[in-house]
Amino acid sequence: MAMKFLFYVSFFLGISTVSFAQQSSVSLDSCIRWAKLNYPLYKQNELYKAQSNVNLKAIQEAWLPKLNFNLQAVYQSEVVQFNIPGFNTNFPHDSYLGALSVEQTVFDGGMSRNQKEIEKISAEIEIQKNEVELYKLVDKVNQLYMGILLAKESIKMFELLQDNLNKRSVNVAVAVSNGMVLANALDEIEVELLIAQQNTIEAKENLNAMYENLSMVTGKKIDQSVELLLVPAGGNQMFMSVMRPENTLFIMQEKLLDERYQLAFNYALPKITVGANGNYGRPGPNFINQNLRFFGSANIGLKWNVSTLYGLNREKQKFDLSKKMIEIQRENLNRNIETTVITFTSQIAALDQMMKLDATILEKKTAISAIAASQFENGKITSTVYLLQLNDELSARMKMKMHEIKRLNAWSNYNATMGLINF
Repeated sequence: MAMKFLFYVSFFLGISTVSFAQQSSVSLDSCIRWAKLNYPLYKQNELYKAQSNVNLKAIQEAWLPKLNFNLQAVYQSEVVQFNIPGFNTNFPHDSYLGALSVEQTVFDGGMSRNQKEIEKISAEIEIQKNEVELYKLVDKVNQLYMGILLAKESIKMFELLQDNLNKRSVNVAVAVSNGMVLANALDEIEVELLIAQQNTIEAKENLNAMYENLSMVTGKKIDQSVELLLVPAGGNQMFMSVMRPENTLFIMQEKLLDERYQLAFNYALPKITVGANGNYGRPGPNFINQNLRFFGSANIGLKWNVSTLYGLNREKQKFDLSKKMIEIQRENLNRNIETTVITFTSQIAALDQMMKLDATILEKKTAISAIAASQFENGKITSTVYLLQLNDELSARMKMKMHEIKRLNAWSNYNATMGLINF
């Protein structure tokens, strides 16, 4: 008969479990936050930020002046010869040049600004992808938390069953000795007692395993000395706005596409630079003067690759198609959320109604079980009939607690689906 209790627990006990030092109680919200902070993937976020800072510095350095230094010595087998009366200049076969040039970009079409924005958004996207992955911990922690609550209640029921059977076996032994009850009735009671003891051992082992798993996931010491509060993750107020991390990711991806298109547009704009050259050597611009000397120049330049304008419309089409793909992903997510939320809201409504009847059902089952116990001890009913009535009473107790925990689970799942959990 005690196997019937396992049926009510088995739905939740097929999950793994986890200890929290020096704290008398914890909430599901706290366990979820601890799990996130303890998960190795969370530590990767800081690396993304550090990597982005390095890349941003590299982009900023593009605005620093470009310096070039050049040394050159040349020997030529032939030089210019002038045969002009009154002009007697012999050009040497060797020439030397030491040059220092500097170039500064004064207008890049806004490309560096776009590159910095793209780098920032790209880093934020990688971090948000981690947030999407980390959000899966909500379901894992929730299962462990609910599993522990159900396991603890099942143990209480098994122990209550043992207590009832122990008390009944004493009375039945007296009834057997008085010839009021058949001897095999005591054997049936003792067998059920042994089965209840077995189930208690199994439930306690499952409970210990779940506590260990919850401790591992959260990085906190959580054991039977810590009370798990019966408060759903995210509270019990229904909100219709979806706040899932995936939606934030979609917004970031659309923003990245906008910046990339703007970069392509700015790439097609002209670029303006200014520069200067300082040289020492010979010959210089005045090639008649063959003495080693200083000379220099300054310049302003405009570069414009007009052909890049040809592909702008094509790039716009590509980015628009990518945005449509993101919108489809958003619609798919919202559709899945809508259908899932309907299930959880229906569960919550049904459980609210069922819980209103639990107390009355338990009261009547307890009264029926008490009458059956008296009848059994007086030999008016068999042990089988009595055990069925006792089982019904304990099942009613288990259902009452199970409805409370299932309602807690339904609220937590609703909030997790809507993205309402403080994560």
